[in-house]
Amino acid sequence: MLQEFATLIDSGVSLATALDSIAHSGHHPRIIAAFADMAKAVRRGDSFATAFANSGLELPAYMQQLVEASELTGQLATALDDGVRQYEYDLRLRSEFRSALVYPLILVASGFAAIAVVFLWVVPRFGNLLSQRTEQLPDLSRWVIGSGVWLSEHLGALFMIFLALLSAAVALLRRADIRQSLLEILSRTPLVGPWLLEAEVGRWAGTLGTLLSNRVELTRALGLAEASIGLSFLRARLGQVTRAVRGGAPLSLALREHRALNPGGYDLVAVGEASGELPKLLLALARLYQSSGRERMQRVLKLIEPAAIILIGGAIGLLVTAVILAISSINDLPL
Repeated sequence: MLQEFATLIDSGVSLATALDSIAHSGHHPRIIAAFADMAKAVRRGDSFATAFANSGLELPAYMQQLVEASELTGQLATALDDGVRQYEYDLRLRSEFRSALVYPLILVASGFAAIAVVFLWVVPRFGNLLSQRTEQLPDLSRWVIGSGVWLSEHLGALFMIFLALLSAAVALLRRADIRQSLLEILSRTPLVGPWLLEAEVGRWAGTLGTLLSNRVELTRALGLAEASIGLSFLRARLGQVTRAVRGGAPLSLALREHRALNPGGYDLVAVGEASGELPKLLLALARLYQSSGRERMQRVLKLIEPAAIILIGGAIGLLVTAVILAISSINDLPL
């Protein structure tokens, strides 16, 4: 919708006509209603920035700031297009992560299902061995067969407990504070942590570069870019950077002092400040972090698949070994 609106404005269509066009399109009813309200507000004489702020559309805060900045520069189409690109990156990052997790999750779920079938339906068939010849069974066989028999006898209760735990987990994950806590925990892990950090810094650099290229004042842009960060420790560092810049420190020096970027990032920001091309170099820095983060994500996900196969195969092999040992011991077969 935003891209369509920006294209209409860039093509020379008047603001009111572009708003009416979206309001009579086939978009979601909430979008149509929001643009109809904006069209009425603009015709009443309200500024587009005011109408946009009161539209009720759930958009990042930097979109509003870009619209407000465009009223000063007269470049609404450019501001919207820049905001759309940044918004697309934010959405694409989440979509890529979810899509990449589909196959590993299916693999893990299938593996657990196979283990459950063996453990709950195959292993209990040897339960009579426990009552008849317990002393002849190896310890591994006794433990595996006994556990399988007990689980099969209490399957209904275990299923209800599983549903209750699943419902509780879903309810907890719907809470923003729980999701934030999980994100903080993942950021400290050796594999996922660096990827999350680079993704967050890339989002910050892209947001800041987009705002500055549309002539949003530096300290205001820093505050908005800081608000887009999800990791609390990184947000705190960038908050210190914002305060240092407000105190008169150069951005590159403030970033270096508070360890908010890597050495290459400091150099790019310093070059941007010296050349007057800070927005352009921040956007270049964002692309570097995005590429690096995407490569890290792919490496992490590639490790999940073989690890899951090894663990699932090991678990099934353990169950089969226990059953074979039980049969061998009963029939006095040499091992």
